[in-house]
Order: sequence, then structure tokens, then C-alpha cells
Amino acid sequence: MAGRVLIITGGCVDYEWAAEWLKQRKYEYCIAADSGLCHADRLGVKVDYILGDYDSVNKELLNGYKKDTKTVTYPPEKDYTDTHLAVLEALKRQPDKIDILGATGTRYDHALTNIFVMKQALDKKVECYIFDKYNKIYLLNGSRSVSRQEQYGKYLSFIPVTEEVLITLKGVKYPLEHYRLIQGLSICQSNEINSDTAQIIIEKGIVVAVESRD
Repeated sequence: MAGRVLIITGGCVDYEWAAEWLKQRKYEYCIAADSGLCHADRLGVKVDYILGDYDSVNKELLNGYKKDTKTVTYPPEKDYTDTHLAVLEALKRQPDKIDILGATGTRYDHALTNIFVMKQALDKKVECYIFDKYNKIYLLNGSRSVSRQEQYGKYLSFIPVTEEVLITLKGVKYPLEHYRLIQGLSICQSNEINSDTAQIIIEKGIVVAVESRD
């Protein structure tokens, strides 16, 4: 069993920010998904497992890692994305938590898919987060407390994944009580915590939760 697993995948990574972010965290296992290996190498992260088709990875770099790192190769044409495969591999290790770097960037199709792939972890009751310089993103289908002191950014937003969500928000600038949030409504964007702790209660459905900063 691995307590905390880090997945580094091939989207955009701000190296200066990521280096500082990584200094504050410790992981028992690291999976590099395809060109996420390039990010891991540049950040000096020890990689335990590599997967992908490696079409965008320098062969010399890959061969250097193959000597001491478990490496699995997939064909370019496959059913699942590299990040999806990495999440599935991480879950095999029964982790307490999964953090993902490089899951956002210029490709909105990949970014959106990566967000929804986190449902694989949600279904197994494993905490899973996507981080970048400006956002902490996760799926939520229960209750959660968010400390103002520890929140990732100034703003707190919720986007319904399911057609209907029943949501209660306390300790925030714009509170809600048993509110029926349906897809297509933007009422839960850019809220702010105005007490020591915000209480988020999802009584029905699933939301994408985003703690963000400008």
C-alpha cells in the first residue's frame, strides 16, 4: 500500500512554482505518464513507474530511466489516455491520496477528461486532486470543510457533474441552503470564505470543486 501517490503527466507545468510546491510534500510513490517523465526529470523527482507510448519523450532520457524504473509501453492508439491509465495504476496501490501535476494546459479536451477521470478515485473513496499554479481541482460528493488559512486560493467554485446537485454552503460570502444546482447554472462560481472554515455539504450528486487564485 502507498500512502500518497504523485502522478506527473504531460500537460503544462510551471517549474518554478512546482519546485516550491513539491518541497512542501512527501510522496511514497511517483508515476510519470508519458511526457510527464520530462517534467519529473527537470524537477528532479524520483520516478517509480513510467507508462505511455512515449511519442513525445526523448529516447535517450527514457532509456536512462528504464534501467532502474518499471516501464510499461502502450500503443499510441489505445482506449484510455495516459493520465487515466496512471490513475488506475495508482489506485491498485490502495493509496490514501493521489495528487496530479501536469493535468491542465492548452488542450481543453485533455484537461476536462483528466478532471472527470478523478471519478475513478472518488468511487473508491480515495482523495484525488489536480494541482497547477492557479488551481486545486477535485470531485466532491459528500461533506468537506475548507479552512480559510489553508485554502489554495481566494476563490471557491462548484460546477455540477451530475444533472442535479443538492448543495449547502456555510461560512462563505454567498451561502446556500439545500440549493438545487442544475447543470448550466453558474451561481456557484467565485465564492469566498468569510469565516475561519467553510462547510460544503453535497446531499445529492457530484460537483467539480475548484479552489483558485488569479
